[in-house]
Amino acid sequence: MQRRTFGLSLLPAVLLPVAAHALDNRPVRIVVPFAPGGGNDIYARLFAEPLGLLLKAPVIVENRSGASGNIGAENVVHSLPDGHTMLYTTAAIAINPFILQSTPFDTERDLLPLSLMVSQPYVMVARADMGVRDLKSLLERLRVEKVPLNYGSPGNGSMANLVAAMLFKRAGLEATAVPYRGAGQLLTGLLSGDVQVSFLIWPVAKPFIQSGQLMPLAVTGISTMEQLPGTPTLDSQGFKGLVADQWHGVFLPRHTPAEVAQELYEALATTIRQPQIVDRLRADGATPVGSTPAEFAKFFAAELVRWRDIVGSLGAKARE
Repeated sequence: MQRRTFGLSLLPAVLLPVAAHALDNRPVRIVVPFAPGGGNDIYARLFAEPLGLLLKAPVIVENRSGASGNIGAENVVHSLPDGHTMLYTTAAIAINPFILQSTPFDTERDLLPLSLMVSQPYVMVARADMGVRDLKSLLERLRVEKVPLNYGSPGNGSMANLVAAMLFKRAGLEATAVPYRGAGQLLTGLLSGDVQVSFLIWPVAKPFIQSGQLMPLAVTGISTMEQLPGTPTLDSQGFKGLVADQWHGVFLPRHTPAEVAQELYEALATTIRQPQIVDRLRADGATPVGSTPAEFAKFFAAELVRWRDIVGSLGAKARE
C-alpha cells in the first residue's frame, strides 16, 4: 500500500451560502449501507440535523446493511435522482468491485460523487489479556509460540479487513480473518474472545482502551494521533507505506440534476465547517474534508485504481 495523503484542501472557515432551493421540502434520506453503531452511521447522524436545517427539510438516516455495503448502495442507485436520496458510505464502495464476485450495479456509471466528507485512521487493538503491549511483541509471540490468531473486521471487503491482511502478509504470519456485520457485532466478538485483534476507529475503540480491555498497538495514519500520542504508526514500525485512512463520502444517483447536486453539496460543505462539527470530528481523531464534487470524483477514480491493485496483490475475495 502506497503512502497516501488526501491532497484536498479544507473549505475556508467562512460558511458557504446555500443556493436557492432546487429541492422541495420532502424528507431527504441518507442511506448508510452498514449496521448501526459504526463510524459511518455515527457521522451520518451527526450531520443529519444541521443539514436538515440548511435544506429546510427533514433528513432521515436509514441503515440498509448487507453485501459489504452493496445493498444500501443499490437502493440509492435505483432511487429517483431528485436529490431526496443520498448514499453516505466508506471506502468499501471503491473496494467492492474488485473483491466481490459480482455487483448489482456499476459504481462509476450509476453513482455521482458529491463530496468527500471525512478521513480517519484506524487504531490496531488487541485484547489486553493477550499480554502484548505493542505490535512488535504481538508479532514475536505469533512467530515464536505460533499461537492461532483471529482478527475481526466490520464486514467483508472493508478497509480494516484488507489492512489487517496486508499487515500479516508482510509480516509473513498466518492469521484468520473473521468478518462481522458491522462494528457492533465486531465489538461483541472482540470482547468475548472470538477474535483477538482488530482495527477500529477511535470513537469505537476509546471506551475499551480507557477501561483496559483493549490495548492499542498501532495507528494506520501518516502520523500519530493526538488521542494516542504513545502509539506509533504502522509505517514507523517497519511497515513502510502501510498507511490507510478510512474515508466517508456522499454519492447521489448518477442522473441527479446539476442544480440539485449543487444545492446538496453547498449544504454539506456548510455543515462540515460548522465549529461544533469540526470540534467533534477532531476529538474523534478524524479530519473534516468537504471536497468539491470535482475533487471527490478525481479522488474516487484514484481510489478505484489503488484498491484494484491492493486486492489483486492479496488475491482477496469476499464470501458473499
